[in-house]
Amino acid sequence: MGSHQEQFERHRPLLHPRRHWLGLPVVSQPGETLNEIVNDLPHFGRQPFAMASVNGDDVGVNPFLDMVYKVGTRQGERAVPVGVVSKNYRLVDHHQVLRTIQQALMDNDLDLETLHVRAQWTVHGERAHFSILFPPEERFQMNIAGKDDQMRFRIEVFNSVDGSCRLMSVAGWLRLVCSNGLIVGTALMQLQQQHRQQLQVEELGRLVREVIHATDSDKNTFGWWLSTPITTEALVRWVDEDVHTRWGTKAAVRMLGIARSGCDVEPTGNTKNQRPSEIRTRTLGRVLGLDGPVTNIFGISQVLSWMAGQRAEIAEDFEWRSQVQDLMETLTR
Repeated sequence: MGSHQEQFERHRPLLHPRRHWLGLPVVSQPGETLNEIVNDLPHFGRQPFAMASVNGDDVGVNPFLDMVYKVGTRQGERAVPVGVVSKNYRLVDHHQVLRTIQQALMDNDLDLETLHVRAQWTVHGERAHFSILFPPEERFQMNIAGKDDQMRFRIEVFNSVDGSCRLMSVAGWLRLVCSNGLIVGTALMQLQQQHRQQLQVEELGRLVREVIHATDSDKNTFGWWLSTPITTEALVRWVDEDVHTRWGTKAAVRMLGIARSGCDVEPTGNTKNQRPSEIRTRTLGRVLGLDGPVTNIFGISQVLSWMAGQRAEIAEDFEWRSQVQDLMETLTR
């Protein structure tokens, strides 16, 4: 089987060549410890938003705005401005976020060296996404189809220092065989805070501690999904109505095609005034970890999560994966 690190590296997805976040390219640093990621992270500062006059005799200062800049940490490296924010904006540095999570994990007696962190951030670090994969302990893993196909618990955090996104944290499970990241409806979903003076980053630590104790509930849900069959009639009706409404025609067509065959598809011919189930398709490639036809509700959750994870835009990836739980609830009803 190999070590935990080897398994993680073998199953991690390749970075999308066009991966971006609100238009900026993304740098990925996978498979490291929390301390190593913290050491690699850039630092940021803020100062009044000002500019010198043309002749350089005086400086004009905007009394309502500040400038956020990346600190030059290496010899000869200059500071780089990354954004303009209001005076009441609370700059929550990525270091502060990770240290808060680190303390919460230590409070739960977790060995930080057994965690693996995949981090990605925009070129100057103004927006950062951290994926913290938990160790292969019984409470943090679930076998799907034997020990070679398992899901592992993880926490994801999104943060910015330039006001472009909220501080957000979600709990979910990563299926290692196909890197499908499934967000589940846990307490961390409640943390979507704007960077204002009342933002309490300490709340993140409390919610991390809470969600660690909710893993058994998640595993019970997955067990029920695995044992619950899905009929063709129910699948088609749900795709034609709920998936179509939420994600649009093309996504609904792909959803049904993957569930039926295990292969990605694309619509062909006329799509106007037709239900997704009535549209003809062309087969593309197989989807790793999904054998069609899907026969249970768990398989449907994996199709949804895989499709959401194909978004090149990180903000869209998160938004789509956040909607998987709602779509699963409409299906199970």
